Amino acid sequence: MGQWFGSSGVRGTYAEISPNFGFKLGMAVGETFKLNKPVLIASDIRATGDILKFCFMSGFSSVSGNIIDIGLNPTPVLSYISDIQDTLGIMITASHNPPGNNGFKLFWKGGECKEAVEGKIEERIRSSTFPSINYVYNQSEWNSVGTGSFTNPKPIIDDYIALLIQKLKIPNTNLKLVIDCANNVPNLVTPLVLKKLGFMTVTEINSHLDASFPGRPSEPTAENLQRLISRVKEENAEVGIAHDGDGDRFAIIDEKGSLIKATTLINFFLDHLDYSNTDKGIVYLTSDCTSEAASIAKQHGAIVKTSRIGRNREHVNEPGVIFLAEPNKLVFPELGNWIDGLFPVLKLIEIVRKQKLSVVMQRYEQRKTLRKAFIYSQSDMQYIHDHIQNLPSLWSQQIERVIKLDGLKLYFKNKSSVLIRFSGTEPKVKFYLESESDSMNNNLLSKLISEFNLQGEHLDC
Repeated sequence: MGQWFGSSGVRGTYAEISPNFGFKLGMAVGETFKLNKPVLIASDIRATGDILKFCFMSGFSSVSGNIIDIGLNPTPVLSYISDIQDTLGIMITASHNPPGNNGFKLFWKGGECKEAVEGKIEERIRSSTFPSINYVYNQSEWNSVGTGSFTNPKPIIDDYIALLIQKLKIPNTNLKLVIDCANNVPNLVTPLVLKKLGFMTVTEINSHLDASFPGRPSEPTAENLQRLISRVKEENAEVGIAHDGDGDRFAIIDEKGSLIKATTLINFFLDHLDYSNTDKGIVYLTSDCTSEAASIAKQHGAIVKTSRIGRNREHVNEPGVIFLAEPNKLVFPELGNWIDGLFPVLKLIEIVRKQKLSVVMQRYEQRKTLRKAFIYSQSDMQYIHDHIQNLPSLWSQQIERVIKLDGLKLYFKNKSSVLIRFSGTEPKVKFYLESESDSMNNNLLSKLISEFNLQGEHLDC
């Protein structure tokens, strides 16, 4: 990770992601890309979205070419149109972070920009070209500055919806659904798609746009989705659907009101991919996927490769890749080269048909998982970091092997494992546990909490 770019773009508080920073970033991006075609910019409903957008557009236009504002849009729509128009897309969002946060994600021809490109942009921000608010930079002459313009987002959203419908064959639209779009831009797409597909019984909650996110926090965890869970039970619905703030992530509630784990959903999709048109298709799984996921893919003859968390984007255009998975972030190349929070939901409904979700998903939970996060203060960060490094020697008698691809992953002799890492977007340390039973996971988590002297509430992640 860089100084500003984490595992999923740039994020922070308004003091950190300020109008001044937006202007600097716009200039740095403009000088890095130097395109001869317009680039695209969109935002979610966050209160600071417009001011950051205008500042970025001004910075970009002052050193480069033209930029078109496509208004309020989910991130997958911005990804889609940047792919279709073969250009750069900029999304202003902080995804599932609190409403006071905001940030920028960059997309090149649909997929998130690679780490090396982000590094070049950071170099420009750090360079002597941008020393202060009064910096001098390589601005264009008065008669060759770029322009900023606005276009109606509706035709773009309509085209994206048409693409989704074209890729799907849903045989059963009699399902009763409840959807929770988090008072944010997924409300502009998900209800319309379900209506066009013919679903007649759809209950919407948190369905109006509101920058304060009054309905719930944006991250679609079990704690945050209690209202959705209750409505699924009250309505006797078959499926509950939730999105994060910008619509590239999703969560599914089964007919019993239980949240289906993100790792379980990956296992499900791996078992239902179309492997028939590939010669040993390649599947990329991040290091926080379960061992069960790799086993399922290999049973279908796939070649399984491991990617760093947040870095599947580095591999999305490689020949032969048929699926890229990170919990809550799935890429289906049959749709496009971006993370999409709606296509997997519809794909699941297409596959499951009239079966009960709770029954279907049981077979994909042979291994038990537990994912928890702890918020840390800046003063504790070094202590936690040092303790992570020392853990292999402290627990050496219990450990079978150690992998340091993404933080620290320990495999134990009792066939359990834990991945410990710092979040790439928030001040959290995360623990991803896997074992043969829930009790083993809970015991290991308790041991880790004691070992790291972690205080306060642990959060689902």
